[in-house]
Amino acid sequence: MHDLIITGGQVLDGTGAEPVRADVAIDNGRIAAVGDLSAEPARNTLDADGRCVAPGFIDIHSHDDFNLPVNPLAPGKIRQGVTTQVTGNCGWSPAPLSSKHRQLFLDNASFFDSGLSYDWESIGGFLSQLPPLALNVAQLVGHVTVRCAVMGMEDRPPAKAELSAMKALVADAMAEGAFGFSTGLVYPPSAYGDTEEIAELAGVAAGFGGGYHTHMRDEGRNIMAAVREAAAIGKRSGARVHISHLKLHGRPMWGKAGELLALIETLGREGVSIHCDQYPYPAGSSGLKSLLPNWCHEGGPRALMERLEHPEQRDRIRAEMLEGMSEAGYMKIAQWSDVMISDSPTRPGINGMNLQEIGDRENKLAADAMLDVLLADYAKTLAIFFTIGVQDMEQILSHPDISIGSDGILTTVPGKEGATLPHPRYYGTFPRVLGKYARETSLLSLPMAVRKMTALPAAALGLTDRGRVAAGCHADIVVFDPATVMDRATYKAPHQFPVGIHEVIVNGEAVVSGGEVTGATPGTILRRAPK
Repeated sequence: MHDLIITGGQVLDGTGAEPVRADVAIDNGRIAAVGDLSAEPARNTLDADGRCVAPGFIDIHSHDDFNLPVNPLAPGKIRQGVTTQVTGNCGWSPAPLSSKHRQLFLDNASFFDSGLSYDWESIGGFLSQLPPLALNVAQLVGHVTVRCAVMGMEDRPPAKAELSAMKALVADAMAEGAFGFSTGLVYPPSAYGDTEEIAELAGVAAGFGGGYHTHMRDEGRNIMAAVREAAAIGKRSGARVHISHLKLHGRPMWGKAGELLALIETLGREGVSIHCDQYPYPAGSSGLKSLLPNWCHEGGPRALMERLEHPEQRDRIRAEMLEGMSEAGYMKIAQWSDVMISDSPTRPGINGMNLQEIGDRENKLAADAMLDVLLADYAKTLAIFFTIGVQDMEQILSHPDISIGSDGILTTVPGKEGATLPHPRYYGTFPRVLGKYARETSLLSLPMAVRKMTALPAAALGLTDRGRVAAGCHADIVVFDPATVMDRATYKAPHQFPVGIHEVIVNGEAVVSGGEVTGATPGTILRRAPK
């Protein structure tokens, strides 16, 4: 007798194949059979007639490791149909920590803060202290964290002993089950590392069978060079390369998606296989401090505050920012109205306003308004950046071999959202692809959309028994209505769950039933398979 049979649904198996009407049996947390199971008994049945039965969605790019300790049910994710997520992206992971630079890292990572205790040192220690979870987690170890643990926020190449110490920390994290090594090459101190340093550290991860996941050094004017750097690191290290949130930042780069995709395909033919993920929105989100020149961050947030308070240093920062907004500059924005404050801890009344509006209201330059916000918030401010061309975003989205990832950041716990306005991708990424881009615009076929959320990221991660509806696979399943599934979260009202996601099953147990969170915690910490 089966534990559960899901009857009469249209099964999308995750491979991109057309849906077939079939039943799905689950036993002991795994899929036991797929087909006509009308003659087989079960302790429980679930009628999926008229709905799609698909593998649980894999969010290959998330930042929930900074939120799961205080939000283990992750309703914003499971109600989208997410059953597995990859954390530790963009160089940021909650560990490893060192006693020497512990506070420096906590200050640097404060824009992620969800009230974590940080009473751990290693990746293994962090993972062991996670509470029971509603979904599965695969953890990466981040370069921002590793470099800060060894070198603090110093802008210089590592000494031989320091590089060895960083390699040891990456090796420890991999031995404790991390899936790979990530960089955030726009975020100090990761930004201070050169290609050789990154390749050495990625090589450690590769030695354990792990991948190299990168927020590249540039996503704007120099993006082609940044892609080539990622490929070079993959070639030198032997690590599988994964480019995070593939996009073209800034109006001068709009219209170049075809050239970008062609370069990635060419590098693949030359022997460097590059996988990518993307979120389906024309805006990104990160700390507001990411707009500042890299030199401002040396020494950490305290040193940054001193620079913002020093008249001559502030003049230099303002001048470089204004120069950086020119076509030849480093900035990702062309105008101050491109930047919306989403979470100001000390000034929640400006959440939802753009920098130009704040400057106009306060009768000051928008650049000074920004610097004043950072100073008041101790650089903890989160912002949304409207810098991505819709046509480029959709052209990248239409590529069949680019996975979907939310890149979502949430700094609050359920019931205490307050006035924060996180990017709507935290609540809407996967239903948006299904509803807007598969059903409404037909940019993607429904089977292809599901593949980009399931079997494709599973293959990139080496998860051979997840991401498909097939006998023997773990029973991570989502049941959704293809006629109604849609995101509801917006930039000004993001804390809204999607519609059309009816059932979500993780390892054979329902975490969403009838569209509501059950409170069950069957998730598991996934460990990278030994090489």
